[in-house]
Amino acid sequence: MRFWNKKALIGLVLVLMMGVVLSGCKNEVVAPAAPVKFTFMEGVTALTAAYMMDENMDLGREIEYNMVNAPDLLLTDVLKEEADIAIVPSNLAAQAWNKDIPYRIAGTSTWGNIYVVGRESLTSLDELKGREIYLFGKGLTPDLVWNVILKENGLNLESDMNAVYVASAAELGPMLIGKKAEFAILPEPMVSAVMLKDPDLKVLFDLNELWANSMDLEKGYPQSSLVIKQSLIDNDPEFVAKFLESYEASIAWAMDNPEALGDLSDTLALGTPKPAIIKGLDRMNIGNFKVADSITEYEEYFKACMDFAPEFIGGAIPDETIFYIEK
Repeated sequence: MRFWNKKALIGLVLVLMMGVVLSGCKNEVVAPAAPVKFTFMEGVTALTAAYMMDENMDLGREIEYNMVNAPDLLLTDVLKEEADIAIVPSNLAAQAWNKDIPYRIAGTSTWGNIYVVGRESLTSLDELKGREIYLFGKGLTPDLVWNVILKENGLNLESDMNAVYVASAAELGPMLIGKKAEFAILPEPMVSAVMLKDPDLKVLFDLNELWANSMDLEKGYPQSSLVIKQSLIDNDPEFVAKFLESYEASIAWAMDNPEALGDLSDTLALGTPKPAIIKGLDRMNIGNFKVADSITEYEEYFKACMDFAPEFIGGAIPDETIFYIEK
């Protein structure tokens, strides 16, 4: 039998102890969390995140601000689950939910900011009977909202008006300014842009206000929503809470600082010129973020979508589990 001498035994004990210490140190090394990808469109929705982007707020994790310039890019990022957080049209949030793509609505980034613009002063929707009106986004939110409002007010777009659809809202500005279109439905900030170029143009009807009055709602319709991936909510609720608090602060700052917001939009190339922000910030309808205070507005919006075009929200009205309400 082989016996260890004292020196050898002590050496072995030291080696084993060192191994335990090194092993413990190795287990304590934690890889940094992956950046959180936050995707949104340029334009008004980007303005809601402008302050966050500029301040580069320390929320415990790096945020990758991914601003896109085309709806298809936004759609891809959500449907492929590449975005951790995104600002999307509210109907897209419902579509994703109905496809079992796990995003939850955490709040409203913008309420309705679509308007009827023209030169002639009108006081009633009935005055548009028999008139020609230009629209964009056939089968999409502007079309849905306008048709629902007309229906609630006893009118029909096809039989009571001559509706002319164009491919995009960008086509309508020059048509109004060039007097090729008498009336048109436009979103902000384009409304402010055309009014700056032609002071004779004016806002005739606020579709969000008409929707609210027609449906007996307080806030109107949720045009775009902030959605958060379920896995981020589950794995890092502390970060999610900090993010939502900072995003609400960013919205509040935007509403209180139109001049500075205009400067940031130019500096960060957010897609909305400073003059349009100063003139039209109130019409951009940013605010009233908390989803807990707006469940009824979402429910009525989803019901209207279901009646108008079920495929617009993915064929079914989402249940209450689509909403993420902080505890």
